[in-house]
Amino acid sequence: MNKKKRKKNSLYAVVTIILLFVTFAIYSCSSDECEYTNESNELIDSITKSDEFWDFELSSELLADKYQDYTSKLDSVEYDKLMENLNDDDYMEEFIRKANLEKELQQMNEAKENLLLHTGFSRLSEDERISLFRQYAENHESTGKTLIKTRTEGGDANSCEAKRQAAYAQAKADYDNDIINCRMGSSTNSCYAYALSRYERGKDMADIEYKSCIQRN
Repeated sequence: MNKKKRKKNSLYAVVTIILLFVTFAIYSCSSDECEYTNESNELIDSITKSDEFWDFELSSELLADKYQDYTSKLDSVEYDKLMENLNDDDYMEEFIRKANLEKELQQMNEAKENLLLHTGFSRLSEDERISLFRQYAENHESTGKTLIKTRTEGGDANSCEAKRQAAYAQAKADYDNDIINCRMGSSTNSCYAYALSRYERGKDMADIEYKSCIQRN
């Protein structure tokens, strides 16, 4: 099974979990209390079922994977230089060429445009968008993963891993939201690069905190 197909199957599993969550939220409250919530849930339900949402999430993950594959090969000086020049459009265009990210960036642009134009996504509030991305990211982060077995009854390592997965999910949700908020134009690629670097730093910080958590327990 190739990488793209694995991601597709994983996304289907995540979307199923999200839909179950939305359904539970709808039926767990009275109509008077949840009139607005039900309307929002129905909108989110339609978005999570859409091909456009799947394409957006797949594109954002492929772009992040390609970016990380390249930056992982940079030495500390090269990486620091990249971080210092994220707002330099000329530098970033050269970086994109070297990293061979043109195809993934174009795919990201198209997926983002389709999500905004052909679904109800643009009708969501900022909080609803973040909630949708966070719900997706939390389920995606835990899909197919098991927590570490520990030698203690307290489950300290499990707790550390759960915190790391939560931090990964938050970083992914922030990344998706950053991509959505990037304006289309000459500086779009630089904006995407900033979102990618922020996502990578978020995961790095989660790994550092995980190691510290393990050492404390």
